[in-house]
Amino acid sequence: MKHLYLTITLLFILFNAYSQQTLSEIIKKNTSTFHYQDNQFKGDGWEEILGQIKEHKNVLIGEDHFFNEIPLFISKATSQVKFDNFFCEIDPYSAKIIEQKIHTLNENELTQYVSDLSSNLSFSFYSMVPEFNMLKGLAQANTNIIGTDQIMLTADKLMAIKLLEITKNEVAKTIYEDIKKRSDEHFQLFINKKGGPYFFSEKFEQNLKKLETLKLSLEEKLIIKDLKLSREIYITQNHYLRIQLMKNNVFKNIGLLKEHKNLFKYGAIHINKGESILGGYDIGNFVSNITDANFDSSLHVMIIGKNGTQGIPFSKEVQKIDLNSKDLKHYSVFFENTEGKEWHLFNTSKILKGVNSNKIKIDNKVLLKTLKGFDYIIVIPEVSAALNIN
Repeated sequence: MKHLYLTITLLFILFNAYSQQTLSEIIKKNTSTFHYQDNQFKGDGWEEILGQIKEHKNVLIGEDHFFNEIPLFISKATSQVKFDNFFCEIDPYSAKIIEQKIHTLNENELTQYVSDLSSNLSFSFYSMVPEFNMLKGLAQANTNIIGTDQIMLTADKLMAIKLLEITKNEVAKTIYEDIKKRSDEHFQLFINKKGGPYFFSEKFEQNLKKLETLKLSLEEKLIIKDLKLSREIYITQNHYLRIQLMKNNVFKNIGLLKEHKNLFKYGAIHINKGESILGGYDIGNFVSNITDANFDSSLHVMIIGKNGTQGIPFSKEVQKIDLNSKDLKHYSVFFENTEGKEWHLFNTSKILKGVNSNKIKIDNKVLLKTLKGFDYIIVIPEVSAALNIN
């Protein structure tokens, strides 16, 4: 009997040793692919991710910025799945200005308007060709555009133009005109590396203080308050305050998260459903908790590129993808399992289950947070740099 027990124990140990999988094997088992051909995506991976997008009310895309391919992916998905709201990484005022212009200007007027104001990235990401075209498609499909971020450091001119349209205070008008003029002057110095944006200057701060003393409309007061807060975020580099602001702007629209179909598009650091890659708890965690409280689940997708080039803000130059960079080096195990020209879809929810059942220890904290915080990772084999509209 003793010998039988030892034999069974030995067989059990040997079975476990042979049945245990490596992380790479688990990843391969939970990967599908798709490709872009004839102006559409095709393949098992596309059908899987599109099915998930259709199934979930709240879909969150966490990206590496400044590529042409990610807006393309979203445009193709939203051509098949109608979203009620689009939450994005731009301030609320700029979002509504763009949305209004898309609805009221003809094609030539819109092109001219965006070209005039995108030279200094007034519209943040949406000053870039593929991003703006994606946003235009959403707005034309009557998707509500909801900005949640701080005001861009070069959007002071855009805000001044908006304020000039609504103010009835003559003193305020002269200040808004001054902001508009000086913003252009400082931007030229900024891009030629001879100075900083007007947003950071003492003169801009003084103008904001003067405006706070004037009798203004409620809308003006809110914009000025947010200009002041945005300036503080930039100057102090207060990431936590920025996240608070974004979550607050989502919170103002909390009722939309239960009954409506919502798309979120932010940098990948913001979309983790658990703790953010940078630490703390961001938009992804906030939306995940709200959705969970509504007895539902949100879909979290990370999209990154493996090879190719990436745009650079405030520059006509592009940069080559570096897989050893501080942002991408954590995902080497996914890049190693990406072959050929196909887009690869990794089901990270199933991969995490495999990691846990095989008791695999992952020492890389960023990789572990990613596996826990995203349902899928998409790796694009070849990416190209998104460029400014001008």
